[in-house]
Amino acid sequence: MLASIKKVIDDRGLTAVLLLVALAFFVFVIPTLNLETTLLPILLISFIIFLAASTISRKLVFLGIVLIVIEVAMRTTDFIYLNYLTMVTTNLFIIYIVARVIGAIMAEKSVSLFTILEAVNGYLLLGILFFSMVGFVQRVFPGSYPFAEGEKMNLVYYTMITMTTVGYGDISPQLPVAKSLSMIMAITGQFYIAVVVAVIVGKYASKQG
Repeated sequence: MLASIKKVIDDRGLTAVLLLVALAFFVFVIPTLNLETTLLPILLISFIIFLAASTISRKLVFLGIVLIVIEVAMRTTDFIYLNYLTMVTTNLFIIYIVARVIGAIMAEKSVSLFTILEAVNGYLLLGILFFSMVGFVQRVFPGSYPFAEGEKMNLVYYTMITMTTVGYGDISPQLPVAKSLSMIMAITGQFYIAVVVAVIVGKYASKQG
């Protein structure tokens, strides 16, 4: 078992594919299941963090596992401020992972299938990050978004639609802090696409020339 996990960690290509599958399942499938509990989403996010960290370094894998265990443990307690602290720490960890993924794309000397895969993973990881931040805002400032307790996975839809700046208008932020976060999400989503795609196209064009 441990040998199999080590092999996955060592094989960046396989890990990137598994990460893409996990991200796609979370973003496109989980919201359609109408789950009564958040156990599956939490486990899947934990798996995503593990895979994303393993594409960078083994040290990050260990740190990611520690953070996952702490956050899951804190969710079972009534220590509300400790819950907030662990959520903030996890979000900072995801921010670091996304930054490292983007940095790896920028450092690539040539464009390969793996580079494109990493770019897609980076964008979806950005969506996971903002989903987590939106959930945090909703928890700290109830009423930030028009969701009932059993509709939390609608936040995935809201997050991705806001990142792409489509904005159908069916869901909208209600409080000032939620509106500010929405603007950050929209700007960051567009900035990611503009910069990362431009870099990939530039590297590909330079090789062709």
